[in-house]
Amino acid sequence: MNDNLKTGFVILNYNDYSTTIKLIKSIKNYKSIDLIVIVDNCSTDDSYEKLYKYVDSKTILIKSDKNGGYAYGNNLGIRYLVENNECDIIFISNPDVEFEEDLILEIKKQFKTNSKYSVLSGVMLDINGDKVKAPYWNIPSYMYDLLDYFFIGRRINKKRFIVDYKQDIMQVEVIPGSFLGIKADVIKDIGYYDENTFLYCEEIILAKKLQNEGYKSGLITGISYKHMHSVSIKKTFKKIDTIKIFYDSKLYYNKEYNKVGKFRENILKIAAKISLLEYKVLEKICK
Repeated sequence: MNDNLKTGFVILNYNDYSTTIKLIKSIKNYKSIDLIVIVDNCSTDDSYEKLYKYVDSKTILIKSDKNGGYAYGNNLGIRYLVENNECDIIFISNPDVEFEEDLILEIKKQFKTNSKYSVLSGVMLDINGDKVKAPYWNIPSYMYDLLDYFFIGRRINKKRFIVDYKQDIMQVEVIPGSFLGIKADVIKDIGYYDENTFLYCEEIILAKKLQNEGYKSGLITGISYKHMHSVSIKKTFKKIDTIKIFYDSKLYYNKEYNKVGKFRENILKIAAKISLLEYKVLEKICK
């Protein structure tokens, strides 16, 4: 990989221009980023008009023809940077993150000097700067996902993923989708994001596709970013609706990537119905 890595940055917006604008303002003067692409995912508010004010020689705004979900929207921006601008590194970020330019610089530096990794990120913190319980995670098996539908199962699955700060870079399986950098030739090679999910499981599917092709992901332990956790999603969907979408994505992932048969697929469908009922009962009890 050459020394002058051309860097693109993708931000996906849906009905949350205020959060997106805050991120644009914070990174627009970062010299380590060559191009910023904002994808407005067919917002139903006046996001496009609000965001258009920030278009300049460095910042591009794309309006999608439909709201096809997270993967669909991000792919529009990624393809624009890879195929039209020949970027070497693509950063993919949620609007609800905060980070210093050192994060970009360190990731680019590691891509130059450490050819082992195709995806890199820093350690995710919450908005207060505290460590989160899962700054990375493992690619889930069918049984893990099945247990995860239920309150007791989630307690069994519960695991704290510890960052080993003695290592400069930890090899991990799944990098959170809130912020990551990926080599352009790699994401093109694996066929970009799988657009068959609307929301959730994108980073798991990405990790599975990378693993299948022998690519490795790493967490740089000496740098970090803050994430406000699903600000845009909470503004758009009710909790029960997000759970339904999540379970649809889980089902697709297990069918297509864990290659479960019809019997195990039906078990997951039944588990989803029971789990949704469980959530509704718990909501009533909490109220």
